Amino acid sequence: MDTIIGLGRAGCAIADKFAEYSQYSVYKLDVGLKKGPSTFPLKEYKNIENYEKNLPNLKQFFKDVGGDILFVVAGGGKVSSASLAVLEYLQNCKINLLYIKPDLSFLGKEQELIERTIFNVFQEYTRSGLFEKMFIISNEMIESIFNGFPIKNYYKKINESVVSTLHMINLFNHVDSISDTFSDPPAGAKISTIGFVDLEKNDDHVFFSLDNVSDIVYYYAYNSKKLEEDNTLFKNIKDSIKDKTKEGVRVTYGIFETDYEQDYIYCVNHSSVIQE
Repeated sequence: MDTIIGLGRAGCAIADKFAEYSQYSVYKLDVGLKKGPSTFPLKEYKNIENYEKNLPNLKQFFKDVGGDILFVVAGGGKVSSASLAVLEYLQNCKINLLYIKPDLSFLGKEQELIERTIFNVFQEYTRSGLFEKMFIISNEMIESIFNGFPIKNYYKKINESVVSTLHMINLFNHVDSISDTFSDPPAGAKISTIGFVDLEKNDDHVFFSLDNVSDIVYYYAYNSKKLEEDNTLFKNIKDSIKDKTKEGVRVTYGIFETDYEQDYIYCVNHSSVIQE
């Protein structure tokens, strides 16, 4: 993922977090933005359908966008109804989706209908191959994993968790491992989520509970000193993978060298089944 495109308030907030890393080019579209080379203000409408129907021409705005992109949007937001119209301008790109699933209990009937429609359409298009992959995350689930966040920094903390995790996974996908068993998941396993592993308890904490997980990929990140001196590390990793292997689920892993003092383990779950 070289380019991040955020649509709506939540999508733009996450895009801003990605902008803190030099690897990414970031574009944002939302109501109230100031017009700029990478920001596009949208007109506000009372009728949700108008966001898609009256979407301005974005050909010039996206003229320099190509390659692998990550399109970020939250379900239920009014502006999110323009998602497919925006994506029409990016057909020459390899499109990955990051979908923030809201707590449905706080949505109105109209917002809930939008969310369900977009959620299902995105999944169908991803499975058909129109999109490369769809990552689903749940703010509610992330809040539960971290035992809550302060009100003032609630969304900031959630966004930091999501972006830092996805950034590290993306980084590891572009560098050589010390050792790995990686292989491509089945062609249809394109519905995914991300997370991390509790180092002490060896528990997985994923950001969305996927049904019918077919593949799990682990990224073990250790500093060079530990990789050089710990004689039991490799055995412990393999034992951990064996413990996590379940019938019908393929588990693969990679081990990576970092400059960090702290160790990290990230995970990606894949499914080929439409999530309800």
